[in-house]
Amino acid sequence: MAPRLSVVIPSRDCLAYLPDAIASIRAQEQLGGAIAPGSIEIVVVDDGSTDGTGDWLKAQAAHDPLLTALVHAPAGVGAARNAGIAAARAEIIAFLDADDQYLPDALADRLALMEERPAIALTFADVMSVTPDGALVGYQFAYWPLFRRWIGGRTGLLPLGENAFAMLLAETVCGTSSVMTRKAMVQAVGGFVPHYRISEDWDLWLKLARAGEVWCSTRRATRYLVRPGSTSRNMETLVSSAQAVFDTNVPDIAAVPQPWRGAAVARLHAGSADLARHRGDKAGALRASLSALIAAPSRRTLRELAFDGARLLGLR
Repeated sequence: MAPRLSVVIPSRDCLAYLPDAIASIRAQEQLGGAIAPGSIEIVVVDDGSTDGTGDWLKAQAAHDPLLTALVHAPAGVGAARNAGIAAARAEIIAFLDADDQYLPDALADRLALMEERPAIALTFADVMSVTPDGALVGYQFAYWPLFRRWIGGRTGLLPLGENAFAMLLAETVCGTSSVMTRKAMVQAVGGFVPHYRISEDWDLWLKLARAGEVWCSTRRATRYLVRPGSTSRNMETLVSSAQAVFDTNVPDIAAVPQPWRGAAVARLHAGSADLARHRGDKAGALRASLSALIAAPSRRTLRELAFDGARLLGLR
């Protein structure tokens, strides 16, 4: 019998974290609970690790029929996830990075919802970010102002409705290690595009938002590890990938409703400003900050414009 859920984990040189990630998945299964033992398949794709991950995985898989180990040459996280999706036996799949962990009861409510509503293409939940020493960085939903206001005081499972695409375009509220989706729908829209490198997940969520319903859970489902030097900190790649994803998925920005349109455009300009600062281009940073403020006036965009203006004038 096929498992109810397959969790896909891409891993490269994360053997120090991977056992805890797997343990957090197994902890979702409880005798007499909403997810019974034996319900979850784990598919780990070793993407060219040099720390012994491949050998460790093969040893674990030898005595765990619900653990599939795929050992590949390095191809990037998008290609690794695609390989895991192809190997998954369940209709419903989830993603967890090797250095992240599920919090208790992270999956049961959304798994039941997706089993009841086949039109759902994508669900995600809140994410708790921490440093390697366990210090709290923050919560994903609380960080993004439009999404925070949209949730208001509501709790539980919430449909994003007809503006799902616009909401996911404007703010990156959908953390990959909280996502649950459908294998068939992911493959129908083409899966992860490997050459995007950093923004391949955002690209897929936008495509899925056009393919079916999108729901979120206000439950904090995932412990996300913020590590120095992680791939998400590569600013050059992040900015170029984000622009490519935007251009591919948004042929007509005027068709995106406000306030999400302005927020989406402002976020791209803010990324360009960050990159200009990184390069030491003070005038470029000021121009990008001004564009962000015009697109979506806010205290944050005004503060960044003032900062860049002061730097250009030599006041900072």
